[in-house]
Amino acid sequence: MPFQPDYPVSEDRRAYTLPGGPVGALMLHGFLGSPTSSRPLAEHLSRHGIAAHCPLLPGHGELPDKMYGLKRQQWLDEAEEGLEILRQYADEIFIVAHSMGTVLGAHLACHHADIRGMAMLAPLYKVPNRALHLIRPLRYVMPWFYPWRLRPLRRLARERVLDLYPDLDLDDPEVLAWLPEATRIPSGAIEEMRKMAAFGRRLWPRLSVPAIILQGERDIAVRPGAARAVYERIASKDKTFHLFPQAGHELMRPFEPVHAQVWSLILDFIRRHSRHPLPDAEGLPATAAGMPG
Repeated sequence: MPFQPDYPVSEDRRAYTLPGGPVGALMLHGFLGSPTSSRPLAEHLSRHGIAAHCPLLPGHGELPDKMYGLKRQQWLDEAEEGLEILRQYADEIFIVAHSMGTVLGAHLACHHADIRGMAMLAPLYKVPNRALHLIRPLRYVMPWFYPWRLRPLRRLARERVLDLYPDLDLDDPEVLAWLPEATRIPSGAIEEMRKMAAFGRRLWPRLSVPAIILQGERDIAVRPGAARAVYERIASKDKTFHLFPQAGHELMRPFEPVHAQVWSLILDFIRRHSRHPLPDAEGLPATAAGMPG
């Protein structure tokens, strides 16, 4: 059964399924993310005849305290469940995954022959800050981690909470007083994410499906060097890397100026690797720096 949260999740952050033809895209969000991040892109793909489904990973869709007690296997299981749901609508599957979702997607691609290719946005290679490695020995005596209290992670915590509540006034003293508690993350969940990154490093050399990797140079959660490491390690013979100098972590979101280029590249990637005829993608951007494998 698909994950059903026992905490309130707004409709825009819940799992979604969009209609299309026999080609489907499984959309997988990342750590601290939700289906809302990929839905505009999925709607774009749906308009071009591609069905789309995005599961909500357990513990996600709300403030990060909801991840308390969860294990990474639950995220892997939910990705498997999402694949089964999409198979009810499409007979040819592509994966479009963001951040930690790319590891979930690689796991699926290594175990299911019907997956035709992967589009990876800001793929997870390692945790974004060395301080997070300290969680491993401390998690039993420090059940909560407060990224707002560490200056190098404050911007990342700010982005995550604004993703959930974009209308927050971060100049309001009451909001500022609430943020350290609101952005706290279970130490165990951070350790599960670290293990997921390590799991991904074992998977990348086994990933042989066609792949396109898209990365923002201003990403503070996944550094460009980490995305290039994924590109270099995957076994795919058909692979391409695109770096967007002005983009951050959420490079597929409509508020990111490069999103139209990102959408076009992903649509063209699916069109080129599908066995089914699909409408031509819009003109490919001249500004995206492609590095063919």
